[in-house]
Amino acid sequence: MGGMLFLAAALMAVLSFSEATASRLSGRRITKKSVSSYGVAPVVSAPLADLPTTAQIVTSQTDIGDTERQLVGRQTHIPGIQDPVLQTAVAASTMPAVGANFEGMNISQGCGGCLPPDTDGAVGPNHYVQMVNSALAVFNKATGAMISGPTLIKNLWSSGECSVNNDGDPIVVYDQLADRWLISQFIASAAPSYAQCIAISTSPDPTGTYYAYEFDQSTTVFHDYPKIGVWPDAYYMTTNEFPSGQETNSGAGEFAFERAKMLAGQPARFIWFDSSNLAIGAAYIPGGQNPTNLDGKLPPPAGAPNYIVEVDALPSTPDPTNSSAVLVMWKFHVDWDHPENSTLGTGSGIPVAVGGGLYTAAAGHPDFQVPIANFVPAQCVYGEGPNCVPEKIVPGVNAATLDTLGDRTMFRVTYRNFGDHESMVVHHTVVTSADTPTGASRTGLRWYEVRNLSRTPTIYQQSTFAPLDPTNPLWRWMGSAAMDHSGDIAIGYSASGPNYYPSIHYAGRLSTDPLNDLAQGESVMFAGLGIQGFPLNRWGDYSDLTVDPNDDCTFWYTQEYAPTNPTPSLINVNWHTRIGSFKFPQCVSPSSVPILDVVSRKVHGDAGTFDVDLPLTGTGIEPRSGGPSGNYQIVVTFSAPVTFTGADTTCGTVTGTTPSGNQLIIDLSGVPNASRCAVTLHGVTDGPSTPGDVRLPVNFLIGDANADGFVDSADISQVKGQSGAPVGQNNFRDDANVDGFLDSADISIVKGKSGTALP
Repeated sequence: MGGMLFLAAALMAVLSFSEATASRLSGRRITKKSVSSYGVAPVVSAPLADLPTTAQIVTSQTDIGDTERQLVGRQTHIPGIQDPVLQTAVAASTMPAVGANFEGMNISQGCGGCLPPDTDGAVGPNHYVQMVNSALAVFNKATGAMISGPTLIKNLWSSGECSVNNDGDPIVVYDQLADRWLISQFIASAAPSYAQCIAISTSPDPTGTYYAYEFDQSTTVFHDYPKIGVWPDAYYMTTNEFPSGQETNSGAGEFAFERAKMLAGQPARFIWFDSSNLAIGAAYIPGGQNPTNLDGKLPPPAGAPNYIVEVDALPSTPDPTNSSAVLVMWKFHVDWDHPENSTLGTGSGIPVAVGGGLYTAAAGHPDFQVPIANFVPAQCVYGEGPNCVPEKIVPGVNAATLDTLGDRTMFRVTYRNFGDHESMVVHHTVVTSADTPTGASRTGLRWYEVRNLSRTPTIYQQSTFAPLDPTNPLWRWMGSAAMDHSGDIAIGYSASGPNYYPSIHYAGRLSTDPLNDLAQGESVMFAGLGIQGFPLNRWGDYSDLTVDPNDDCTFWYTQEYAPTNPTPSLINVNWHTRIGSFKFPQCVSPSSVPILDVVSRKVHGDAGTFDVDLPLTGTGIEPRSGGPSGNYQIVVTFSAPVTFTGADTTCGTVTGTTPSGNQLIIDLSGVPNASRCAVTLHGVTDGPSTPGDVRLPVNFLIGDANADGFVDSADISQVKGQSGAPVGQNNFRDDANVDGFLDSADISIVKGKSGTALP
């Protein structure tokens, strides 16, 4: 949270509740929804490269405002809880070496005297865009040279309040689906209105012009700590709501901005859910949320909602060692044709028109409360609390203890569609067991991979990364997590200890490593050169780990560090930032050869050959029987003839591959029913292109004639209705036994599979 240069920034409360509590209170959960019925028109900025750069701002020794607001209903100490997924040991690091490693912006190029920097950034095909409080810069990612900026963020706006206020909490995301950039910061003043300033690049070039929007939010509620995620149907944002003049938050705000219109520079609307009335009892309110952010080239299944995510642990009574830790998830569904029908969570009331062209509706109960391993949120505000991070002891210098922000999910919550499954990676900071030589509890990195998002989300794996070296105990915090094209996971973060300057580290795991383990260990991206002296306790607020869209394998990370030790007896505000990259060598980039078509092909006797389309988003379902051996044939059509080095599948075996012009025929055997599978072609190239992998999702569910993922009475009725008809293009899915006839044998197969479903 940077807030304006020296404005207060929020430390939110997180919704805490058990299933039983939620059930008791579900009848009184009301969320207000506002839909702007008018479009907000943008202004077109001058090219970013032509905007004035910031002069070197003299660092003040006193202007360190950015006051942290108070927590509501937080559990700061849960005696007796032991982290059940704690990883305290790791073999010698096998993390890949740092690739790019160059200086980002520093305090004099940003705000001059504020804490913290709110460091974040995003990587694109050719550039790296970094933001801090309250400036942005564009770097050539190949050379590390700053080619545009530093520029005050407000300079992108030529009119309106966004051109006057430069309040910070910046966010930059790269929209890979559109090859565009999003730049944002908030307005933290109620006069004339709190607002979110969002600029969308008019082209793939981040140094060019932008469509600059100003979305007024409220004159009575400040929306702090905004986090933004890219999704096909909207740009989603979460905030923490603070009534004007109050130091405790009242709830969370969840927003959707009209992405399609913003990409075209047209007047755009937004939808805002006000979750201030979602309190559980009198003490717990929602907050510390993140929207899901799409990574990779495959979009989510058509119509899939964005997920709003937070974590929470509520100790049970009377046994404080038994906490109900949950990952809380809301489905945010947007309907731009009928915005009043948009929903957040479960339950939606009848829309009621109110003044100003807005609508209100009831909604808001979380869709899912996914059980997770117990944890203690790391608590430290202004250097006060049980879980502050120590710095290296420097003679003559009074070191600060650094804030942790362990009450929230950290930026970003990343999402990937692998075709045969979807994955979400979530991260936050927790307290470890008391394992240091002095008996102190450290902070560690709790992370989760969530799967089965289209049904009932489940934790696929989770762990708390906190390796212990008794001679150099480290506190790890303020991280950012992401996943590459191969399913490898990495986390970038800060590390510090009584013998160690605050430094920039990264850790990770391969997709083939044992579950629940960052088995590749950790490495140092940049070793800190000093400490942040007392009373400067604010640190980071967030950082950002993103994945290079060119190879979908290279991670890019940006974080702060201290370049020197402070001068004794003076308050020196002096943060710097760093930008670096790394790549797991096992990650293979996706092939760049365009795929025109993927089908599952079967011959229906004398009726002919028919194909089931298999979209790369994984929505296609093969409903026909593969016989007793589970035999199927997948046909891929490329834009040109290709060569490849091999093929494998997650279900059954690949028994043969046959090239035929631009097509490749893949024979499968032993495919189990009711399975989500993937066929992977390795080393695919058309000659000029770099060899890469092609992952083909295939879903098998015998009898699912209507392709809804379930075999039930609807399928039986459909097949019965076709009995006796000739097999053709419009009904071949009903020929379950693939014999070229629609008859009682097909009905019998579908009845026998009734009750089965895709996992």
